[in-house]
Amino acid sequence: MTGAGSEASGPNVTGAGSEASGPNGNKPRPTDHLLACVDRSDTTREMATFTFRVLPHIADGEGGEEDSQTIAFEPGQFLSFTLDIDGRSVQRCYSISSPPTRPGTLSISVKRVAGGHVSNWLHDNMAPGMVIAASGPLGRFTYTARPAEKYLFISAGSGITPVMSMVRAITDANAPTDIVFVHSARSVDDIPFRDELEDLAQRHPNLTLAFAATRMPDDELPEWTGHRGRVDRAMIERVCPELADRIVFLCGPGQFRSGVRSALVAAGGDLALIHEESFGSRMPTVPPDDDAGVVVDFTRRARRITVTPGTTILAAAAAAGVTLPSTCGMGLCGSCKVVKLSGDVVMNHQGGIRAREISQGKILLCCSEPLSPVEIDF
Repeated sequence: MTGAGSEASGPNVTGAGSEASGPNGNKPRPTDHLLACVDRSDTTREMATFTFRVLPHIADGEGGEEDSQTIAFEPGQFLSFTLDIDGRSVQRCYSISSPPTRPGTLSISVKRVAGGHVSNWLHDNMAPGMVIAASGPLGRFTYTARPAEKYLFISAGSGITPVMSMVRAITDANAPTDIVFVHSARSVDDIPFRDELEDLAQRHPNLTLAFAATRMPDDELPEWTGHRGRVDRAMIERVCPELADRIVFLCGPGQFRSGVRSALVAAGGDLALIHEESFGSRMPTVPPDDDAGVVVDFTRRARRITVTPGTTILAAAAAAGVTLPSTCGMGLCGSCKVVKLSGDVVMNHQGGIRAREISQGKILLCCSEPLSPVEIDF
């Protein structure tokens, strides 16, 4: 899922106001959950994992602090969190990194990023005993909706969090599912959950790990045998030669997904079997080079924009000064639905459009990235 101006820690959404006040001033709607932080641990030097237990609903009028509840979710789904920061209510979505096979608590893993308003607040302030509100779960990025015998999981940065939930759920169940898991990080020290993943791979022969260190010089850690550089076609073909037999789940920043998507197709992957979720998508800050993107025409407005790889049409249009209808920014509400007259896009929606509408040529601008020149009836 993609949204203009999102932080790199997870998919973001702006929600409506809340109704009833809860602990710490955070205001849950009647369908919200209250989460009490019970643990915080460092996952990498820039990522922290926050673990919560679910408190009884304040609207229930019963239950004490010692009671807890469970949120039913599918591995890979996310929650929308509401926090009061500097007297202002803000919402952010974070994927659940823990699996539903471990009830009683749930965790999110958040990366500190430069200028990240909410992610940095969590790193600086969230501690055991604090209570926040969350709604959900939401999201369609889960293997449970696409059962298969073989999967390829590929992630980068914070995109590892929904994938960890899926890997943990599958291994907890001792399922015979064959998984190849590729994760891209700047260096070995930036690989989240590395020790846990290597332990899981030792105990589950059907789990194959492959790490890519994108910024690690050849003379650093000469004993390390992992991939140095970006995830490319050669790496994919080496670690996953039977790619055509696998359903792919791809999660990470827009440009990362765009590059890996191209590599997967070049290696013989089927675009229809690649399921994506975007983490860390940002609105372009400079006008794109016409030679470095795909042209999108809005026929009724007589406007043309260029969309760079990994950028949604909505984000590129906003950067170009083209105002388009949008509310949720994550493919959920359907407010940015338009008719595509020509061209191809990859669309990672969250249920805001029906299969029948897609067959009629409709797309959601907030979660569509053009693969070829596109004409839109708008």
